[in-house]
Amino acid sequence: MRELKVLRNGNCCLLRWTYQGKRYSLTWGSWKDKVEKARLEYCGKLIYQDCLLNQFDTSLNKYNLWLQGITYSGNGDSKPAESNFPPLVSLLEERLVEAYNNADFALIKLIKAYGKEIKTKVDAKAFMKWLSDTRELKPSSRKRYLAILQAVRRDIFGELEIKVPQTPMAKPFTKAEVTRILAYLQDSKHYSVYHDFILLLFNTGLRTSEAIGLQWKNIDLTKKELHIYESLGRSKGSSNRRERKTTKTGKYRVVPINNNVYQMLIKRPKGGKDELVFTSLKGLPIDDHTLSQRCWRNTLKALNIEHRALYTTRHTFVSHCVDSGLTVAEVASITGHNPKVLLDHYLGSVKKPHLPEL
Repeated sequence: MRELKVLRNGNCCLLRWTYQGKRYSLTWGSWKDKVEKARLEYCGKLIYQDCLLNQFDTSLNKYNLWLQGITYSGNGDSKPAESNFPPLVSLLEERLVEAYNNADFALIKLIKAYGKEIKTKVDAKAFMKWLSDTRELKPSSRKRYLAILQAVRRDIFGELEIKVPQTPMAKPFTKAEVTRILAYLQDSKHYSVYHDFILLLFNTGLRTSEAIGLQWKNIDLTKKELHIYESLGRSKGSSNRRERKTTKTGKYRVVPINNNVYQMLIKRPKGGKDELVFTSLKGLPIDDHTLSQRCWRNTLKALNIEHRALYTTRHTFVSHCVDSGLTVAEVASITGHNPKVLLDHYLGSVKKPHLPEL
């Protein structure tokens, strides 16, 4: 008998096998849900082991109950399980195999540092309290980790909630500040290589990884537009190791370019269609961490401009577009945002309203 592999059955996950001449199958969860898929894979290992030991439950009750997080007693009784699921670390590692995520990786390290088993709701609550009291993590960080844990083990983490205090929205750069930043970079002995890249960020609102991964084949100078459907994201959390991925939302979009970007692009040396438009001095993909910590930070400091993260270039683009008269829907189609998310998280105030004097 071969080990069981999860197959796709429409939108569901499927196990199919033969035991003592009879065929069996088990369906569970959505094919798009990586956690449910991993859970069925683990169940397949249990079935395979039971078949080898001649302990296979032909009714499949044992395995259906296991998938639901219920202990099978063999006599019709059942009770909530404590350790019926794979360990949290195993479930998170399964997620990493499918798609690397910094938060998942960091959470695994935290669980290992915690050093205690997390099997029940009481255990789950104690772990979240440890993150707050001992590790002193911010509410926003704890909420992000809780969302991951709820996706993996909703049965024990599902009732927990973390409230994050509202903080002021990031302050976009003014037009005067943008002009000063670009002028400084253009004349800089050390950082002029990044001038065009940052000009593009300010004038298109691209995500940093999308701009890093921009290839000449993505640019249509005749129509004055960029075709965005990929990014060059970090590989396993390393800013200098990158892999080509889809965009954050997985959607294709067309980004119009203004005259500033057009003039910059026609002056740049053209490469092959698959070559990157922007590279470091060594011809490598731009390392956004190095760019942020050296070029960006030092530029703002030299100009006495309040420090804001590099991705505030995207926030700045959104705010100035709306200020110029574009609707939220129009801006969202350019940047790839959900309109509601754009309003809630990115729309800063560039031009203050003039109130009447009464």
